Amino acid sequence: MHTSRRQAPLRLLTVVAFGALVLTGCGGATEGPADPAPVGATASAPAAESAASPFAGTKQFVTIDKAWTEDGLTKVSMRSAEKKVNTQFDTWQIVPGTGEFVTVTMAKDARVLLTVPLRGDDAPEAGRGEPVSTTQAEFVTLLTQLESRIREDTGFDLSFDGEGQVTKLQSLYKP
Repeated sequence: MHTSRRQAPLRLLTVVAFGALVLTGCGGATEGPADPAPVGATASAPAAESAASPFAGTKQFVTIDKAWTEDGLTKVSMRSAEKKVNTQFDTWQIVPGTGEFVTVTMAKDARVLLTVPLRGDDAPEAGRGEPVSTTQAEFVTLLTQLESRIREDTGFDLSFDGEGQVTKLQSLYKP
């Protein structure tokens, strides 16, 4: 009887230790590189790359360097960033990430919601901070026309589907 009382805590400890290894990813080899590689469709293996997307099923806050249309799909060159509340001016401070920009593809039916300064002030039906729905083509045009210093200081919330395609892109309001 003395032995069975010791086995229960030992089993519990084993389960907890194993669970910690699983949750932290320790204790086994990992596949692939630790840093996310550029994600984008190529002519040779688009399905393989999208399946391996480090962004699949996630939401990311990013800065965007450029956007373009290629083979009927909108592509975005992005890099992770951080947004912080600037309490002095009641606005956002964008902290750009470092490293290479990564190319991602937008789903054909992806929603694009833009606020000032990206969409400009000419949307009378909405306030400056209210996101206005627009087409992917118009987003590409507006981003291309934006001054580089403003583009570098504009942040975006991106939502990705299970295959790593952008399903929603929303610009962050900056007065």
